[in-house]
Amino acid sequence: MPVRHDRLLPELPTRRRVWPSLLSHRQRRRIVVPKRHSPGEPVLHEPAVDEAAQQRAREIEQELQLARDIQQGLLLEVAPHLPGWEVTAISLPARDLGGDLYDFLPLANGLHGIMIGDVSGKGLPAALRMAVARTVFRHEARRYADPASTIAAVNRGILSEIPHGMVTMLYLHLEPHTGAVRCANAGHIFPLLITDAIQELEISGLPLGVDSESEYTELNAVIAPGESLLLYTDGLIEATRADGAILGFERLVELIMVQPQRKPRALAAALVQEVRTWTNGVLSDDVTLVILRRRLLDLAAEMRSVIVDVIGSEAMHTLWATAFADGVPATVDAWRERLSPLQSLAQAQFGRGLARELLQQIRLTLDDYREHV
Repeated sequence: MPVRHDRLLPELPTRRRVWPSLLSHRQRRRIVVPKRHSPGEPVLHEPAVDEAAQQRAREIEQELQLARDIQQGLLLEVAPHLPGWEVTAISLPARDLGGDLYDFLPLANGLHGIMIGDVSGKGLPAALRMAVARTVFRHEARRYADPASTIAAVNRGILSEIPHGMVTMLYLHLEPHTGAVRCANAGHIFPLLITDAIQELEISGLPLGVDSESEYTELNAVIAPGESLLLYTDGLIEATRADGAILGFERLVELIMVQPQRKPRALAAALVQEVRTWTNGVLSDDVTLVILRRRLLDLAAEMRSVIVDVIGSEAMHTLWATAFADGVPATVDAWRERLSPLQSLAQAQFGRGLARELLQQIRLTLDDYREHV
């Protein structure tokens, strides 16, 4: 059981939520197999294939593709660049269209708003509700100065615009320079603070779309250098195996703690791979992750973590000992001067592709430190 500030945190109960979907099937194309006739047997003409139905099926598929493209446009494909931070976001719909949502908003005074949500239902109905919920959120987030007031206003908007839908939503303000976080929650799963342990940031509230008089409270926390924050939807821990077993919260903690210093990109990839393996690629619910990590203040220590992320711990020690036998660079400019020999060494040891990936991640980190430090 996780511990925070000498206080035992209650275990997160495993609850299965099954939202009925209005999109219960897809139109399937009928395949007509010609019948073989014996000699002398009278030939009965098969009914003609309905060309109009086939054309309509093609139009529906094109419309679904357009809807997928629009939804991907709503879910920002590239996480924002926050100096001093790494941010990764990914969403896997269970069907052609999903009901999960996330968003990033630059706010006044250098703050950044980060939201994740889960709309009731699946498929096209959920996707339509998602688009409306995101529009309402963006409108209200720019009007209110704190997460609790924003969530309360979004709740009223959801009741007005989606009278028969319910939405869980977690919304936080992040101050990048200090790592300070203010968070409000409307029925969403608690975010996880990843340090040398897993700590739940326990903040509750009614889901949106339930009660127009709902009030929401805030939780304050600080993400220290090297720590990460994981926001996710319940499709992650409720991913269901063929035998009915769910992935579960305890297994999620185990996956994270295998290597707690994993950077967001690698952690997201590992969790997505586990979900796909667990479910054999058949999702029963949408899965969405938003992961934020605050960079270490020590440049050399951060560079070690970058190299581990790309080539692994054992290979990092070998490369580090060879590349920096005469001393570790102490500044951004000194690191830049060492990039060319480092690339040649990495290419000789790991090949051109891995060396290119390593140097790309190092350059991104150096750019970030030049801007932030």
